[in-house]
Amino acid sequence: MYLERGIKQMNVKLLKIAVIFMIIALISVNILGCSSPENQTKTAFFMDTQIDISVYGLNKDQFDSLSEKMFDEMMEMENIFSRYISGSDINRINEAAGREAVKVNEETIFVLQKALEVAELSEGAFDPTIAPLLELWGFGTDENRVPTSEELRKVLPLINYRAVQVNEEDSTVFLPEAGMKIDLGGIAKGFIVDRGRLAAEKFPVTALFINAGGDISIKGTKPTGDRWRIAVQDPRSPEEWAAIIEMNEGSVATSGDYQRFFEEGGELFHHIIDPRTGFPAGNVSSVSIVAPDTLMSDALSTAVFVLGLEKGLELLESLDGVDGVIIDKQGKIHVTSGLVDDTEILLQGGGRG
Repeated sequence: MYLERGIKQMNVKLLKIAVIFMIIALISVNILGCSSPENQTKTAFFMDTQIDISVYGLNKDQFDSLSEKMFDEMMEMENIFSRYISGSDINRINEAAGREAVKVNEETIFVLQKALEVAELSEGAFDPTIAPLLELWGFGTDENRVPTSEELRKVLPLINYRAVQVNEEDSTVFLPEAGMKIDLGGIAKGFIVDRGRLAAEKFPVTALFINAGGDISIKGTKPTGDRWRIAVQDPRSPEEWAAIIEMNEGSVATSGDYQRFFEEGGELFHHIIDPRTGFPAGNVSSVSIVAPDTLMSDALSTAVFVLGLEKGLELLESLDGVDGVIIDKQGKIHVTSGLVDDTEILLQGGGRG
């Protein structure tokens, strides 16, 4: 199954697009119940992913107004958080590293502080200063490669969330060492989804479902009165489902080793880098987190993936209102205590941890 790297990445992108369409179909038929004329949907593409919204309770004019407002709000936030966009807050912070503090938007202060909280909570398994490592591996570009030990040795000292200086009063951020860079890709998408959901609060929405490439936010009750059923992909056959999570309102985000990867020397290297070692993390294949907000489910899905099975489960069990489903490298499914009664195992031979 190993193909030339470029072809491999293209096939993965095509597979992900196909899976996204399957998810949309599942949402329409099994989750929201498309037989009702009240259900309205719209799709956009930004943040390098497909964004789908599905809404109940609005007439067409209201829905058109809401969907425009939601997408505009979410794209505005992307222009603040993306380190790839010239002039964004994160781009300017990185450019000024080692020289001066940068005045930023209040949203940047909020998300960065949350990122630093998760970094501390996970003992550095999640680290917003990981950007130099991602660049070294070529993630975010079409030039992936395995870095040398010497390259890693030089870059690893730049990965240090404790060095980030956030001045809430002045609304500034400073990276004290030249070469340090922030990447909020593991948390900002969740916040952006939450902002989209927040935009809907001024409308008489009875149910709202947002799916941003696997970062999902749910508001309101299904018209049928049934609970929402969220499918977790099988990491070894992403076109199939490994489990179903039943839930009420809330958010779900998944991190998996099947989402972005490349092959070199007959070995696969995925994009979830352990900030402490500089290499792709560990002993699990997929982590799905259920939390009250998408920001936290997004960040914790990465943190728990890097922590691995035992420490990841331990962290989740210590947090109120947060649960998760972890699929290990052997395909066994591990569910936190708060989700045991709400998770249906579909993966053949997967079992339950």
